[in-house]
Amino acid sequence: GSALTWWNSHKRPIGVDSAYAMKWAGLMKLMAEVYCPRNKIQKIEIELWNLTMKGNDLTAYTQRFWLLILLCTRMVLDEDDKVERFIGALPDNIQGNVIAAEPTKL
Repeated sequence: GSALTWWNSHKRPIGVDSAYAMKWAGLMKLMAEVYCPRNKIQKIEIELWNLTMKGNDLTAYTQRFWLLILLCTRMVLDEDDKVERFIGALPDNIQGNVIAAEPTKL
């Protein structure tokens, strides 16, 4: 299909080794630029911006956070941004404990 054609045309100029060494986040960013309409990405960015943990369902929050992070490559540029965004949406009682642990990675 068109994705395979795109991938083959992408890896040809950079070489197979470089293409296969690409990190998942980099590949997702490239694919989003090609296949995701800007208005859809904006909706996903808004969802990430407004994402908060509901009740005590940390698992659901974490899973949704990671999915949105994969798609919102412009909003969360580095690990510090990820940590800040993740912690910022936690309830106050959990947030305090997490901040006290001084996490640097998720």
